[in-house]
Amino acid sequence: MIASLEEIQEWDQTYRLKFINSISGYKSVHLIGTRSESGNNNIAIFNSLVHIGSNPPHIGFIMRPDTVRRDTLNNIRATKSFTINHVHKSFVRQAHYTSAKFDEDVSEFDECNLNAKFEHGFHAPFVEESKVRMAMELVDIVQLPTHDTYMVVGEIKQVFIDDDCVGKDGQLDFEPVQNVVVTGLNEYSTVKSLRGFPYARVDEIPPFGKKERSDQVVYDEETDTYTAALLPYGTNISSPSIIPADVSTWKNQGINKFNHALNNKVEQIKNKYQDLVKEFQLNELVYGCKMNFEPIIGQTYHLYKDDHDEHFLSMIPPNTWKKEFVGSFKLNHDGSWELAEEKDSE
Repeated sequence: MIASLEEIQEWDQTYRLKFINSISGYKSVHLIGTRSESGNNNIAIFNSLVHIGSNPPHIGFIMRPDTVRRDTLNNIRATKSFTINHVHKSFVRQAHYTSAKFDEDVSEFDECNLNAKFEHGFHAPFVEESKVRMAMELVDIVQLPTHDTYMVVGEIKQVFIDDDCVGKDGQLDFEPVQNVVVTGLNEYSTVKSLRGFPYARVDEIPPFGKKERSDQVVYDEETDTYTAALLPYGTNISSPSIIPADVSTWKNQGINKFNHALNNKVEQIKNKYQDLVKEFQLNELVYGCKMNFEPIIGQTYHLYKDDHDEHFLSMIPPNTWKKEFVGSFKLNHDGSWELAEEKDSE
């Protein structure tokens, strides 16, 4: 696919929105927690967080234009505080729906079944379900004139993080807590660690395009280890030849057994289906007839045809009068009817 700016601008608005929001790739997802001056808790999902600096520790995120009510922005302006909470697979559905346009006095915590938690007297609420939480103090709000958006910059005042995420060297790994990322506005994925690389220095650039090891060296790129000793077969030239066994007979026997078992299962399904059809037809017949009383569970009742060829249910047994008898039926506790006695075939 090749598309120019002119072509992109002519696309359907919804298509263009999803395409452009997705083209930047995977983005981290966070819940920003704020509290209004009147004490109303607010939570909203964002995918625009960016590292500003580590000393002092500053993090920023993009806020859309305030041409409409923006509770998160208004609360941060008023209280100078907010929280950043990572989103995990366990509550990504609730997190997504915090983006709905709730009324100002409605808390997304309550509507999306998330728990507000207050840590060490900090004004803004945290998300209790999150294993990685940050208390943030407002540093600056910078207006970006291109789209009338805002960059909200905050300073980390306190961090609450699961110990499983913290490496010995300070590197964080969010795979243990099942962090999620997003493409576009609503396509979520989980993260998986690939591998780590050392700090890039000019004099340590690998010889890209050249073989680092000979063909006889067994090396696992994913684990960055030599694995010849771990393999169940020889890897050098003098190792015995690997000759695959002839398993065609075993395969044919297995296929025959499987086909036989599968045919039996298909027959069972057919029989079960026929039984279900009969049960449905029977209940449709009884529930579709006339009733002048409320049947009692566990009792047996009798179905007849009247002079107009219409069915009706009665408590009168068939041997006491001359109405055309159809059958006797028992009402079960689950509301289904079962055949208790069928009319004798002539």
